[in-house]
Amino acid sequence: MNTNKEKKILVTGGDGMVASQVDFGVKLGKKELNILDKKSIDSAIKKYQPEVILHLAAMTDMLACQENPKEARKVNVVGTKNIAEACKKNKVNMVYLSTCVVFDGKKKTPYGEYDKPHPLNVYGKTKWQGEIIAKKVLPNVLIIRTGWLFGGGLKNDKKFVCIVFKKLKNGEDIRATDNRYGSPTYIKDLLDTIKKLIKKDAKGIFHVVNKGIASYFEVAKEIKKVTRFKTKVIPVKSFNIENPKLKRAVMEALDSSKIKLRPWKIALKRYLEILTS
Repeated sequence: MNTNKEKKILVTGGDGMVASQVDFGVKLGKKELNILDKKSIDSAIKKYQPEVILHLAAMTDMLACQENPKEARKVNVVGTKNIAEACKKNKVNMVYLSTCVVFDGKKKTPYGEYDKPHPLNVYGKTKWQGEIIAKKVLPNVLIIRTGWLFGGGLKNDKKFVCIVFKKLKNGEDIRATDNRYGSPTYIKDLLDTIKKLIKKDAKGIFHVVNKGIASYFEVAKEIKKVTRFKTKVIPVKSFNIENPKLKRAVMEALDSSKIKLRPWKIALKRYLEILTS
């Protein structure tokens, strides 16, 4: 059911994991809307006449971004600029999905909306540049930062939670880092919040994550606890198993002074119930 029927919404990046869970508006994949082609964007806006564009299209594989910085900049910065300029020209509101990776992780506590970004890697840098450009073109842009997402289902979820679930189910032991922290976030909760913010014509920066912080090791332990799989979850240090080319922050957790969602363990339990049903 489309709870946003009063607003016509167009969603970019329709082929992606987050968009796979969007149940509102018109979702367009790269073939139907190429964010690097201004004519393609104009054509989509003319055809669907949106009042809001939810911009999800992005290059999100962090290692791929690190190894292909020009491509990352083209997609995450130039593509975002193209969408923002088209929104301005056509008087369409824009919602831009950003990331916890815009921060350097030197804080001991989660990052709030008013903390200053200082990204460590190409992905974080290009997403932050996207924020800056979108805000410059559209002062009323709505910027949503999130991170450590789960919830795409067995077909679309290629992130940590589903990888761990599949390995545990197959009887494989899990090695997970216990020295990096984030805010595990259920895509359903993220999208429900985005819908509400769109309804309210919200603008500015919002951090949208489930409550609480965890390491990957703690998330993996929780998955094992809920599913009751018998294999082992082994804690390791990030520098022992991660690619040295890619710098990651120690603290990737977010906090919000504006929005409070349910605890990540409750959201994760619900998602795991869906995966095992």
